[in-house]
Amino acid sequence: MRITINVLRNSVALAALAPLSAVSLVQYGCASKPSALLTDPVHASATTSSTAASSIAQEDGGTLVALVDGSAIGFDQLRTALIESTGQAILRDAVLDVRLAERLRAARIEITSEKIEAERALLLSTLSPDGARALELLGEIRNRQGLGKQRFSALLRRNAGLRALIAPTITLDEEGMQNAFDMLHGPKRVARLAVLTSLADAEQFITAVNNGQTFSDLAVARSLHESATRGGLLAPITRRDPSYPESLRAAIFTANINRIGAPVFDSGRFYLVQPIEEFPADGVSMSASREECRAMLRLSRERLLMDALARELSSLEGVTIFDAAFDAASEPTRPR
Repeated sequence: MRITINVLRNSVALAALAPLSAVSLVQYGCASKPSALLTDPVHASATTSSTAASSIAQEDGGTLVALVDGSAIGFDQLRTALIESTGQAILRDAVLDVRLAERLRAARIEITSEKIEAERALLLSTLSPDGARALELLGEIRNRQGLGKQRFSALLRRNAGLRALIAPTITLDEEGMQNAFDMLHGPKRVARLAVLTSLADAEQFITAVNNGQTFSDLAVARSLHESATRGGLLAPITRRDPSYPESLRAAIFTANINRIGAPVFDSGRFYLVQPIEEFPADGVSMSASREECRAMLRLSRERLLMDALARELSSLEGVTIFDAAFDAASEPTRPR
């Protein structure tokens, strides 16, 4: 199926790119009741120039977004920068929503308000068992990712649709249950990790540690892994944790505490690990935690399948983009 998305100068299609504060400012610029403006002293101070600013914005063919010392900033002035910043992600979300809706129609699946609310409840439960803390963390995430009311609602609906489509393919086998049990209740190790480009770099790293330098200082200076800023420190890992390659988990659980294991080669990089602490299993039995393990396994497998389906549906292959600004936003950065 080929989808044609016309993203010319359509203000409705581009509204998702603007921050929520811009929406209220647009309403302010179009307000016709002075009494409504006077309730806000900041807005009231700008009323003397609002008419002139609106005229400027209209002459430029754009929507008024803000006033700066009597000068108007129209949406057209911000449009290209907004597209370069988040336009590609917003466009992919729109493409995903179109294709997802078609898949749901074909499968005769309706996304009800109950399903959407269930997604919100699930999200909160994964953030924290404490309701107030979960809401606080969700607010932080929404602020950090720019998820206003519209985008957050769309995200919940999107997740509900993806989950409904992949639900029939979920299997809960005994091996998966054992993995979930190990992650929840099995022994854990805390380790430091350094990722290096070559075996020579790994050997130099080990030599430096043997000569008295600390693993953490060397990881900050040399490691390519995102944990480098923490001195290579990883969260506690279980033996069956699928977040890490089997070879790396084996190294973490076979090396002696506070000793560096032999270099591990994986995906073109060399990994060094230094286990620094071990926590024993918590003593909970498999029979006592079976439902907990089942829920965890289902969620993890749903997430993997949902991510894969989202990548498929949000692909820009077969999408005709009419706005050159979106083409420019998708161009890879070329080395100078």
